[in-house]
Amino acid sequence: MLKKRIFSLGMSAILAGFACTPALLSAAGYSLSAPAAGVLMVESSNIGATTTLGGTVVPYKEVAFTAQMPGRVVYLGGVEGDWFKKGDILAALDNDDLLAKRRSAQAALAQAEANWRNARVQYTRQVYSGSTMASDNTGMAMPRMFDRMFTMPLSDMVGNDNPELARRAQIYAQGTAIDQAQHGLAQAQATIQELDAKLRDTRSVAPFPGVILTKHVEKGDTVQPGMPLLTFADTRSLQVKVDIPARLVPGIKKDMILP
Repeated sequence: MLKKRIFSLGMSAILAGFACTPALLSAAGYSLSAPAAGVLMVESSNIGATTTLGGTVVPYKEVAFTAQMPGRVVYLGGVEGDWFKKGDILAALDNDDLLAKRRSAQAALAQAEANWRNARVQYTRQVYSGSTMASDNTGMAMPRMFDRMFTMPLSDMVGNDNPELARRAQIYAQGTAIDQAQHGLAQAQATIQELDAKLRDTRSVAPFPGVILTKHVEKGDTVQPGMPLLTFADTRSLQVKVDIPARLVPGIKKDMILP
């Protein structure tokens, strides 16, 4: 009889505990789902995690200048902290060798233009008053007239020569000379363009308004292609650069504001 009473009191306490559990869990921030097969499901409504990440304040625009040509530094626009406008020269390398090559290329270009003009004149001359005889460039007027009136027709009659075919061949040769002169002209122009590009590479120009953050060389230093010259940035606008772990990336979206 005593065991039955103790068992009844124990069951009553358990049932009372279950009756109070929803109110207690709700007050603690938990929600209950419907029991299934005697299992009580509890879900958290206010449990969360906070991740603290470190960042670095960096300029919104920043560019690192490196040497594109081998040479000696002959000019530096200033030191760290100096402000420059867009288009100002920040650093320059020695370009005397390139300037000498450009003058030589300009002379070659002038020669190519002269050859092209001469080829056009010779082609026009061959088309309108050409001659297939060697005496066309020698002798006085009578030998040339004799060749045109007697020698050339007689040579054509006996089959030793075809003046018309020879004249067409000479016209074609003069046309080829024009093409060759044009190719030489284009090559000379390309050489000058290549040298102009190299001359531009000897100067570091500010792409936007900003300041020099770091200066890696001094005036008189000799540099090789790829060596750093200076770091330039626009410090009027700043941004925070943060490295985010891969496990947090799925929960981040574009334009999301994070504290």
